[in-house]
Amino acid sequence: MPSYIGVPLGPVQRAVEFWHLYRTHTRDLPGRIHALLDETRDMDSKISRLIGAPVAGLKMLEIGPGQQQLQLAYFGRNNEVMGIDLDVLLPVLSFRGCVHMLAQNGWLRTCKTVGRKLLGIDARIRAEVTAQLGLGALPELPVLRMDASRMQFPDDHFDVVFSKDVFEHLSDPEGAIREISRVLKPGGTMFVRLHLFTCDSGGHDTRIFSGRRGGLPFWAHLRPELGQQVRSNAYLNRLRLDDWVRLFESRMPGCRVIALCNAPPPDREELAKLRSAGQLSNYSDEELLSVGVDACWRKPVSPLTARCPGPAPAKP
Repeated sequence: MPSYIGVPLGPVQRAVEFWHLYRTHTRDLPGRIHALLDETRDMDSKISRLIGAPVAGLKMLEIGPGQQQLQLAYFGRNNEVMGIDLDVLLPVLSFRGCVHMLAQNGWLRTCKTVGRKLLGIDARIRAEVTAQLGLGALPELPVLRMDASRMQFPDDHFDVVFSKDVFEHLSDPEGAIREISRVLKPGGTMFVRLHLFTCDSGGHDTRIFSGRRGGLPFWAHLRPELGQQVRSNAYLNRLRLDDWVRLFESRMPGCRVIALCNAPPPDREELAKLRSAGQLSNYSDEELLSVGVDACWRKPVSPLTARCPGPAPAKP
């Protein structure tokens, strides 16, 4: 499976990317963490509605928590949580940890992680998350290095499997969906939120994320004549909305795949101009204006499990 950062860029482009990512991670940090926690609370609310009860006392798995582990920290307050990630994560900077990460993640991913830690970005993020969640300290929660399409957990193991902004980076999303279905308990719930490739920021050019896109045209990654201007910072499977609907429904009958239509107002204004010029005619407004897509599913309970017969009554 390709690494999250498995996209070749030249040294100058990579330096520019690092600068944009630094600005993104450090600008208005309290506001950024507040917005991310609001997204996690929205996930919490939707999972709660799926299971019909508060999200508490559950065995939960996060696919792709990343270095910051914000969702793990949030749900870990009231649940037994763990994560899996393709990359080695490095909670604390150490020589042995860096060597291990270098061997597994490659030099580029390691440099990004070490750079963030040396600049104090990760420490500031953890402190802000701790403060906003009202915790004394962030717990160190277990994260295993594991391929989501080949999980090493037994069948029917978790009450909830969730993921945020990861599935667009998986080279085998169908395998991951199959594995989620396997490791969920009957009656268990999956909630996946993914960043849709066909939205304006779906090409993962860090200039858009940092709010300094310069002259980069809107939806350049979908317009062949402009593709050379895009600098994606990550591997992307490039799946469209219909592809996701088909994948989830084929493995999880009854799964709801919901396009959020949550693009900012400037995207809508630019799309109107492009439509009038005959551009992007092969794409629907829904897939162009949905930054996020939610996939929600509750694993059916088999009739045998649902009966749960008690002991036979005693004979008189």
